[in-house]
Amino acid sequence: MRFWTAYAFIALSVVAKAHGSDGGEHHTPSLSSLIAPTINVAILFAVLIYFTKDKLKGYFISKSDQVANTLDRANIKSKEAQLMLDTQKRKMANLETEVKNINQQTETDVLTYKKKLSKDVEDKIGKLKVDAASKVQADKKAMMNDLNAELLEQVIAKTKSTIKNNKDFQGKVSSKMLQGLQ
Repeated sequence: MRFWTAYAFIALSVVAKAHGSDGGEHHTPSLSSLIAPTINVAILFAVLIYFTKDKLKGYFISKSDQVANTLDRANIKSKEAQLMLDTQKRKMANLETEVKNINQQTETDVLTYKKKLSKDVEDKIGKLKVDAASKVQADKKAMMNDLNAELLEQVIAKTKSTIKNNKDFQGKVSSKMLQGLQ
């Protein structure tokens, strides 16, 4: 575009020079006096267009290609934006359903966890009861054995003291022991 401005400036200066070269006398312009400058300007433009038409054609073609590419990119971006908008609208439409689903899933998970936890606690309580009963039984058996051993020792000690104190019992015990040895 810059060269068009330069060409127009040159053409106007040529016309002004041609118009101003009358030598100082003042006359009224007529239509016939404008014919020669008009032909000169037309010839100038014709020569300029002839020599610059390939450059101008290439310039306008490249500009049209740039505009077409820009429009294509804008169209693609517009379609992408529309797809993103549609996706977001669908997500927003499904948001309430998703929240309800998440809440239901959470409630289901909590109930499942409570059931599992109570079952685990019951199992542990049952196991602890069995372990406690086994331990009580083992302690009871050990105490009974200790008690029986102590009772047996006391009976033996009392029997010994009774036998030592009574001469008649000493004789019977001695005869029974001798019978057992024979």
